[in-house]
Amino acid sequence: MFFCRRPWQLILPFSLLLTSPAFAQESDANTTGEDAPVIQEQPGLQPEAPSMQEGDPEQNDTAPTIQQDPQPEITPDPVAAPAPAVSASNDFGQEVQDIEAAPIAVFAPAHSAPVQTPDLTMRGNSGTLLDRWNVTLGGYLRTAYSMIEDDPNLQLVGRNDGFHFVDARLSLAGQMDNGLGFFFELNADAELSVDEEYAPADKLGARLADAYAYYRPFSFLEFNIGQFKAPFDREELISNASLLFVHRSVGNKGVSSIEGRRAEGLGISRELGLQLRGRYNFLADNNEPNGPGVSYAAAITNGEPENISINSNGKMAYYGRLGLHWGQSIHLGAAYFLNDNTFGEEPNRIKQETSGWTADLLINMYGASLFANVMQRDSSSPDIPNSPEIKSLAYQVQIAYEEPFFGFQPAYRLAYLDPTSDYGDGDTFDIFEQDALTYHTIGLNYNAPGYPVRVMANYTFTGEQDQRELKNDRFDILFQLSW
Repeated sequence: MFFCRRPWQLILPFSLLLTSPAFAQESDANTTGEDAPVIQEQPGLQPEAPSMQEGDPEQNDTAPTIQQDPQPEITPDPVAAPAPAVSASNDFGQEVQDIEAAPIAVFAPAHSAPVQTPDLTMRGNSGTLLDRWNVTLGGYLRTAYSMIEDDPNLQLVGRNDGFHFVDARLSLAGQMDNGLGFFFELNADAELSVDEEYAPADKLGARLADAYAYYRPFSFLEFNIGQFKAPFDREELISNASLLFVHRSVGNKGVSSIEGRRAEGLGISRELGLQLRGRYNFLADNNEPNGPGVSYAAAITNGEPENISINSNGKMAYYGRLGLHWGQSIHLGAAYFLNDNTFGEEPNRIKQETSGWTADLLINMYGASLFANVMQRDSSSPDIPNSPEIKSLAYQVQIAYEEPFFGFQPAYRLAYLDPTSDYGDGDTFDIFEQDALTYHTIGLNYNAPGYPVRVMANYTFTGEQDQRELKNDRFDILFQLSW
């Protein structure tokens, strides 16, 4: 007779049996007030839209501050005091992994309150109770629709209009009171390989972005080890979620095959190595930048792009950066790098010597912002007979203003890239004489008040010299959600 019962007659009493203990447990928690820690936001805290501003390593009055309830005792042993509230560093009023700011111990794009998990209590190798980890989860999703003008002579350009992932990131950060911390970020839309069936589309997958440990005993002294952004191009040091435009400048990222004739940008992204950095404010007021200040960074890396397992030639790359500041309003920086790399497959391995410098200026006052930078890279290949030295040049100027009422932010950028500004010993070959690119981008951003949401619209007028001339103006509209 048991098997003659109808299914619902058996499921109903069984479900009631399972839910009764959970209901009793929930009722008990409500009456005792001993529930799990509750995430609290600072009273009156409103998500704030980006405004081209750099934050202090220790405190930032524009960044969200996290408060949390006292944690329930896990063991009868003495437990260290809860970690203090931590603030996100920002640049352009935005989240940034910058050598001129502290590491992102709490990773939260500028206009969203970070989500904080309950503290984790760790035990050392000897079993003694250690300090608590203040662990924070963050990330962002950026999806865009792009439309590129169809060039009549180059069939690949302008034939891939549609939706695409710009970024999909998930990050985890941890920090202790003693200055020890880590930062870990996954890139969920990394390009893995070309899909021949849908060429020139790329297959996407998850790959490592940032993964480094740090120790910061003082605000002016911090050690990083792992994979991090090389301290060179300031635009590259800004988080993608904090950019004022849908895409980075042409000088930084270059041109892909579906956008125009391929060109390599001069930006340098993540590398694996060791870094020393810090910042000191001479007239800090309650740990907030005020008056003159200085920042620095020095790094030694493998000189390989991100996610390369080992060094290709046993030689290291060297980076150095120095910044001068006046409060959070004016920032002047410069950097230099040197890298002896090797590329190609055995037995045709070719040595390439590269070096470069950059300088940048950032001004942020009364909602208006100005950012300008210039980069130059020199490269040569001693293994190739009569190999010339190639100089590449890039610069950009961008301005923006965020009105204080509705969250609208108009912006304009002039970006320039000359892949071969000089070819050889002062002599410019005719084939490379007219290959520079000049892009004008007009943008309008909407930073939703009270929501971690941005909508960005860009139109780019592309200008190429004779060797690269195309009809490839583009329109982009992007939706961004941060957490």
